Amino acid sequence: MIFNFQNMTSTLQIVGCHFGIKPDNWTYPKHHHHLYELLCCMEGKAVQDINGAMVEMNPGDWFLIKPGVAHSVANVSDSHYGFFNIHFDLDDLDARNRLGTAPYRLIPSELAKESILPKVIPELERLMQQGLLTGEPSKNPESRIISLALHQRLALQAYVLLIIQEIIQLSEIHSPIHTIAQHQISAYEVDIAHAFEERLTVDLTVNPSISAIAGELNISRSQLSKIFSKVYGLSPRQYLSRRKWSKAKELLATSNLTVYTIAEQLGFRSVNHFSRQFRRWIGMSPNQYRHSMPSL
Repeated sequence: MIFNFQNMTSTLQIVGCHFGIKPDNWTYPKHHHHLYELLCCMEGKAVQDINGAMVEMNPGDWFLIKPGVAHSVANVSDSHYGFFNIHFDLDDLDARNRLGTAPYRLIPSELAKESILPKVIPELERLMQQGLLTGEPSKNPESRIISLALHQRLALQAYVLLIIQEIIQLSEIHSPIHTIAQHQISAYEVDIAHAFEERLTVDLTVNPSISAIAGELNISRSQLSKIFSKVYGLSPRQYLSRRKWSKAKELLATSNLTVYTIAEQLGFRSVNHFSRQFRRWIGMSPNQYRHSMPSL
């Protein structure tokens, strides 16, 4: 009797794999990628802004971001922020389904310590040091491409696959994943959705015409809404409402603007309409929400 592993063919793409250090007050503006992004916070503290959801990263935390998800990052520590970063893709459908069940995933350090993740980082650092010793000096002080020998490239791919394996397993332990087949999102759909999102939210004082934006992007309104919902998980109107909800809470908590002015800035036809909608969103009036916040 012979027991054979199943035949398999898959491709791993690795882009922008590096260690980095950023100074205090460093920020990186809103952007998105066509690949998965995986970060490990090594020193300091950073905050990821995922469409208004603020996610804090502390040393030892790992953070996975799905392709097409717009985000920005800021160093919020008193000194530098040190991290490991990699953009990757792989064509194993089971792995993609498991990795793509949520826009982002935070693996806290306490959970990561239960895995081999803390042991992989030193191995990646060792590979980088070997490449620095054997490679050519760089003319660019900000960045340098490190060439690896064949055995080192194979080791790098092996370590990255180990990281992906651990992230999937830890995600399922921390928040169980149901492996339901998902429609893959193309780079074209990501670009269309983000171009639409930029036009949709460029001025919150007006209520934009979806049909007009669709015309600008040379696509039908129904197809545009379908693509947007596929990428963002919300209809355009639901997404815009969430953005206004988030902005309203921010202005009520951090400014002395009147409720009337805030309603006007967010494009509501009257302060009464704004107040009714706000109560529907969070269960209290704008003034009640403001009074529940700490004093400025």
